[in-house]
Amino acid sequence: MWRDRRDRAASRLTVPAFTFDAAQYDAEIARAESDRTWEWHERTVARLVRERLNDEPELLGGWECEPGWVEARPNDRGRIHVSYLFPRRPSAGDDPWLQFVAVLDVPAGDPAAVADDIVRELCDRDPRRQDRLAGGSREAAQQLGFQWPPHRA
Repeated sequence: MWRDRRDRAASRLTVPAFTFDAAQYDAEIARAESDRTWEWHERTVARLVRERLNDEPELLGGWECEPGWVEARPNDRGRIHVSYLFPRRPSAGDDPWLQFVAVLDVPAGDPAAVADDIVRELCDRDPRRQDRLAGGSREAAQQLGFQWPPHRA
């Protein structure tokens, strides 16, 4: 049951209680969670890349990196953005860390095969490329053997 809801935009309006079958509700939530029909090609590839990197941490782990976020931007069709941290996820202490972001082209084709190719392209050689350095600090970059990008000042 949903009850005691109020419309903040219309403070005098009270929404009546709504009762529904719990099993039907759970089934609808499960259906909505598994519905991928809204995804565009790059979004599907980004989701599959993220799942693969999270499921197989050794792929980036060989470079002492840990996956961050992966996204497909609606205003940047044809590419995905993949972030990863080095060395691994920052701790609560003062350990230096850097964030890298790879912007990768997404060709047409079966999304699973395209995602596999992108993961291979990203992980088969050192992904800690200077042109991908996107976050952290100047001091961390120096400590870890990288140059801080001039555009980051």
